[in-house]
Amino acid sequence: MTHSHLMQSKQTVFVSALAPSIRNFLPELRMDGQNGMHKILWISKGNARIMIDGVTKGVGPNTFIYVPCNIPHVFEVGSNTYGSFISIYPNSNLNMPRHSFVFPVLNIMKQSEVTKYIDSIVSEATSDTEGRFPAMESYVNLLIVHILRLTGDQIEKVKENASQKLMRRFSRILERQYNTGRSLSEYAEALGVTTTHLSRVSRALNHKSAGQIIQDRVLSEAMQLLLHSNLKVQDISKSLGFSSPAYFTRLFNSKLNQTPKDYRKSRARGPEETQRIRARGL
Repeated sequence: MTHSHLMQSKQTVFVSALAPSIRNFLPELRMDGQNGMHKILWISKGNARIMIDGVTKGVGPNTFIYVPCNIPHVFEVGSNTYGSFISIYPNSNLNMPRHSFVFPVLNIMKQSEVTKYIDSIVSEATSDTEGRFPAMESYVNLLIVHILRLTGDQIEKVKENASQKLMRRFSRILERQYNTGRSLSEYAEALGVTTTHLSRVSRALNHKSAGQIIQDRVLSEAMQLLLHSNLKVQDISKSLGFSSPAYFTRLFNSKLNQTPKDYRKSRARGPEETQRIRARGL
């Protein structure tokens, strides 16, 4: 690698620590896949709930989670959870896996290996050394290789049942059209099932109805826009497919016990803090 190549490299890997203090700016550390980055979540302590392709599961400590950039997902991290979050631009030099996977690392020695690679990524990210960006990519590559060796062919062997396939199709349609104001019945019609069946499957796999999942996705985007844009509430309402700003405000208030304006004010932050959060790829 030449000196000029090192100088011209751009940052494609971002890393952040998971700790209770992060609740100050990201109450749920909730990410819905809209920023188009590959994501790695390493839970070293505590627990989390994850929804990947419309299927929710709980995970405990020493769990490695990977989600490619094109798969809808939600991470909800517990209040006493520690670990690391890594996001990677798709245009990096890395050949990232095409499949999502969740893998508990049970062997203590193997856990130490994962931590070693993540610590190396963090060390490079916090340095101002020339060549740190390609070095971060190299450590991510080593981390992925290490995890794939541990998983063997378990990832490829996972087969979907009919319910999981339906929820995957639902989550992907929802991710494309959550801002159109589509009703539950319209989603069900597009999937070729009844609303009753769709909600029954959703409750079985997520402990939430399909209607709740639609609302959660819309409100999550609303929270992102309130925190990270200067759009007025009525413009956010319109951009999310609501015919009435008043209805949007009532729904938001009923779910979060705050109006959109109060939510924005209570989480107001300066431009420098906002930039630090965005620099993490969140």
